Amino acid sequence: MTTGIMHTFARWVTLPENRSARLAMGRAADCVCSGRQRRETNPLFLHGPAGTGKTHLVSALAREVARRCPDLAITILPAGDFTVSSNSVLEGSCDPLDAAGQCDLLVIEDLQYLPARSAESFVQLFDHRHARGQQMVLTSLVGPGQLADLPARLTSRLGCALVVGLELLAVPSRLAFLQDRVERRQLATGADVLAWLAEHLSGSTRHLEGAIARLETLVRMHNRLPDLTTLAAHFRQEVEASRPTVERIATRVSGYYQVDTRSLRSRKRSRSALLPRQVGMYLTRLLTPLSLEQIGHYFGDRDHSTVLHACRKVKEALTRDAALSGALRQLQADLA
Repeated sequence: MTTGIMHTFARWVTLPENRSARLAMGRAADCVCSGRQRRETNPLFLHGPAGTGKTHLVSALAREVARRCPDLAITILPAGDFTVSSNSVLEGSCDPLDAAGQCDLLVIEDLQYLPARSAESFVQLFDHRHARGQQMVLTSLVGPGQLADLPARLTSRLGCALVVGLELLAVPSRLAFLQDRVERRQLATGADVLAWLAEHLSGSTRHLEGAIARLETLVRMHNRLPDLTTLAAHFRQEVEASRPTVERIATRVSGYYQVDTRSLRSRKRSRSALLPRQVGMYLTRLLTPLSLEQIGHYFGDRDHSTVLHACRKVKEALTRDAALSGALRQLQADLA
């Protein structure tokens, strides 16, 4: 087992966007270490955009279990490398991934990359472990319902897991995270500097960690804390890259709904692209200064009335569609 050096529960900053995931991971650790079979935490399915802390949490879980119960077996596998055969899981062949069927804690990361040819084998592994109460933790960029490339036989099982979402950090949480990191590094910095970084950088904890490392380098180079003008110049590329644009919005929406970006921009009335396109139009109008005509031109040369209709339809659906509301919150946080 290998985990990141700094990936521990002690270094985790619990915030509104990730509190439920942290609690679920703590309960999973308790269940594995006590040997209790608790169906409410097994399997545990974590999902969220890149940079929300999924790898940190699963690595911290593995470290915690290894610390408390050194004799327990832990296996962490990327879903893209999952090539275990059905027989190896159930009959004990010499397949190198046999440990996936026998270990006390199994973590499968990035389930969206599970090869289609391995889906049936994965279902058998899932059923094998679930029947025996062996803890599984699965991670993905999107929730089970958005794993459109996986067979329904698998996604229906995943939907019965304890599904917990993580979101990119909003500005107040970014500030709290940055404050935690500068305190750990004992880096003297001004409140205005941290406030500027929280306001202008993305909500990815990975990016925020990197920003603090770069800030520390700036302080050492100049032997003083940079003023806001210097700070803005140093982080200009990151700020520009994180600014919402119609292109970024279309890319994020297509990734979330697992459709090709070209489908969103096509004039064809594909059913699979209808909702993602409407969401893309809604977010573009909300987050950019583009006119209805400009938005319509990008999304398949549609007229302004079509864009207006799409935005109204999404807004009205938000009050009664929890899945859509959750999708919009996650996408907005990702694009903020």
